[in-house]
Amino acid sequence: MGDVTGTRWRWAVVAAAAAALVAAPVVLAALPASARMDPGALRARILATATLPYQGYAESTGSLGLPDLPNLSEVTSLLGGTTRLRAWYVAPQHWRVDEITGVGERDTYAAPGSQFVWDNGQNQYTQVVGDEPIRLPRGADLLPPDLARRVLQTEDKVAALPAKRVAGIDAAGLRVTPTDPQTAIGQIDIWADPSNGLPLRVELTAKGQHAPDIVTAFQTVDTQRPDDDVITPKPSPDSGFTITDAPDVIGALGQFPLPPQLAGRALQTDRVGGGRGLGFYGTGLSAFVVAPLPRDVAGGVVNAMGKGGAKTVTLPQGQGTLLTITPLSVLVERTGRRSYILAGVVDPALLTQAAAELSQLPRRRP
Repeated sequence: MGDVTGTRWRWAVVAAAAAALVAAPVVLAALPASARMDPGALRARILATATLPYQGYAESTGSLGLPDLPNLSEVTSLLGGTTRLRAWYVAPQHWRVDEITGVGERDTYAAPGSQFVWDNGQNQYTQVVGDEPIRLPRGADLLPPDLARRVLQTEDKVAALPAKRVAGIDAAGLRVTPTDPQTAIGQIDIWADPSNGLPLRVELTAKGQHAPDIVTAFQTVDTQRPDDDVITPKPSPDSGFTITDAPDVIGALGQFPLPPQLAGRALQTDRVGGGRGLGFYGTGLSAFVVAPLPRDVAGGVVNAMGKGGAKTVTLPQGQGTLLTITPLSVLVERTGRRSYILAGVVDPALLTQAAAELSQLPRRRP
């Protein structure tokens, strides 16, 4: 009888401990939050966190219903589903982020001069040597610190928000209201640890919407510096390993110079490409990107956009295909034998105006 009683007692302890562990996040989230900080001071503190180490687990949820575009399935899932991220961060060129999926994970390690990517499903390490001048969005871009700093670098119209408890931390909040009327973003809400400025939660909401289109937040986080052993790639003897150079995207596209201005927006010559093939026009949340599309790719992109509800727009020379999934707009301009793709979180009319001007460019190569 004593053994039975002892067994029951031990199971009761285990059950109680398990219940406490499960309930802990709920209890922490339910605790009141009262942190307050001048929004201008909080913005400055957030912008100063690029060298603040941290490690944690975050989840990002996007509600953009993007169609399946050729070779862009990872991007559509990133912006239209839930992405689970484990992060270890030391500095802008020294970090590791694991994207966890239902079938495995994809780990990215950043080091000065190169990056390493490990694909769990293929058991393959790839080292990319050199800086990537242009790349597709990845999970690391949606971590609250990186996303918040990118927004605040060009936006300074901020107002205080009520505090919110995030990952157990009493976080101070601020709301960013974009100043350019031609952005499709209505507001960005950011909560950060007032003691060190680390962004903990970001909500991005399109104009005219009541619910955010993208929410990214830490579930657990601390500012302890990660061990070097954790952020150093260690291929196992049975892992595949390849080394590749960062692609010379600008060299490949440089034969197509872009105009110094489109739709009243100046070409940012200090950005990637500098107007040689790849162009960034405007600044901040009203910026858009322009790049030529190879003819063998343009048709597939246009077909996929059509399945997603794109519409045809008439241009002075040629035609365009416009897809708007608030707050993102994508337009493919096709005139003669050359095509361009334009994209940004901007008013569709802005992209249409830019495409109209592109359609009238001389079609000869330099």
